[in-house]
Amino acid sequence: MTRRSATALLLGVRAWAGPRKPLNQVIGDIPGAALLVDVRTRALLAVHGAGLAGALLVPPGSAIKPFTIEALLRGGKLRERETFACPGTLEIGTRSFNCSHPATAVPIDVRTALAYSCNCFVAHFAERFAPGELAAHLVRCGLSSRSGWLGDGEAPGRVERATTREAQQLQAIGEGGVLVTAAAMALAYRRLALAAPDAHVAGTSVAGKTGSVRTEDGAMYAWFCGFAPAVSTATASPSTATPSVVVSVMLGGRSGGADAAPVAAKILEAHFAGRL
Repeated sequence: MTRRSATALLLGVRAWAGPRKPLNQVIGDIPGAALLVDVRTRALLAVHGAGLAGALLVPPGSAIKPFTIEALLRGGKLRERETFACPGTLEIGTRSFNCSHPATAVPIDVRTALAYSCNCFVAHFAERFAPGELAAHLVRCGLSSRSGWLGDGEAPGRVERATTREAQQLQAIGEGGVLVTAAAMALAYRRLALAAPDAHVAGTSVAGKTGSVRTEDGAMYAWFCGFAPAVSTATASPSTATPSVVVSVMLGGRSGGADAAPVAAKILEAHFAGRL
């Protein structure tokens, strides 16, 4: 979808009658969409850019990697302690997806691969998927579903059945064969939050994933999706160990970490301070 068609979408979406918490007072007029969702009740607590949040389809980039890893683990295609020596460079067809994380002297495991957002690790193990296996898992996670939060203008995501090695690798790192809305990503990350504590990142208060993608028409989008609180179960009390909210941010930008994550942080800070 082009920038022009995205603007037309905002003008044409039928009026939405959901919650009207003023996210713009927290994050300003960002060029994109953001949602805050209650994990327990599934209620949409606040939204910015409702038209884009429910109808703009873009690749999820690295924000899809937790679901790829989950599919590998659940399918017995990857063992939790299995490691891989990241070469740092990755070519899929004619496209380059070199890793941007620091070079590692030793092979990395699943947790490090997610923390580093290692393209090479994920693409390597994605070769173990049977044709269509990852796509089926992404559909079960809700990435092709309408959330039901945003009215008649909400669009379903698109998840293709990847059958070749290259197609499976591109889908695994969120760069091909999958288009999602910010609302669908919130829905899918709520599912991850409900599976906590297994999804926790030890020692942190927010468990989330960034993503940065370029669409076919050259537009750049930045992602952050996650849930909070997410703390180490070794130190958490029962009242603080359960995630209570999910945040999904998708906006025009070049970096999930530099552009989308700070927006998500402002939303979560306002929520836990009682301003949302």
